Amino acid sequence: MTLEEPLIRPPLQRRSQESLERVLQAGLEVLQDVGFEGFTLQEVSRRANVSIGSIYARVPSREALILAIYERAMAHMTERERQMERDSKREGLAPRELVETLVADLAEIMLGSASFLHVFMRQAPVDPEIWRRGSQHSQVAADIFEKALLQHRDKFSHPNPELAVDVAFRMVYCTIARRITHGPKFESNRRVSDKELVRELGHAVADYLL
Repeated sequence: MTLEEPLIRPPLQRRSQESLERVLQAGLEVLQDVGFEGFTLQEVSRRANVSIGSIYARVPSREALILAIYERAMAHMTERERQMERDSKREGLAPRELVETLVADLAEIMLGSASFLHVFMRQAPVDPEIWRRGSQHSQVAADIFEKALLQHRDKFSHPNPELAVDVAFRMVYCTIARRITHGPKFESNRRVSDKELVRELGHAVADYLL
């Protein structure tokens, strides 16, 4: 299945729209509870209180429903990421505070979606379509993050600002993604909270850029 193929036949009536929203939400909860292997349309139907026939009237297959759930959740994440470009709270911040705030915002968005991202990040290596969609989304997130930083390129000490912010995004994204997929104790026995990890990551990125 490709991005160009419609995943869901869009409903026109309000009642049908509400039913579809329940299906997508129930489907997300099933994935978070039992993962891909335990995901069934029967369980989605039960939780959403919508007949399986109604589900098939909107999506052609189990796989299409999973991808629709993924796209819905990622759209919410993207909108939150775009707020990083529009957020006025950064006006007047010193360069270091600005960098650390942007890092914290990106990390907060990812960690706030950890239960959802965990499911799909763990599945992506064995599912080429989820891998492709995940890569496309992470590149959109990188563009948003980098654009917000490059507005202040004149404050960077790094001789190549474009390269620097690309690496900075990778530092943040890969560290938080690893945290989500493998938990807080995978790399080290030291107990480090999410708050501590994000704070130190912000310091590291600021030291690298400024």
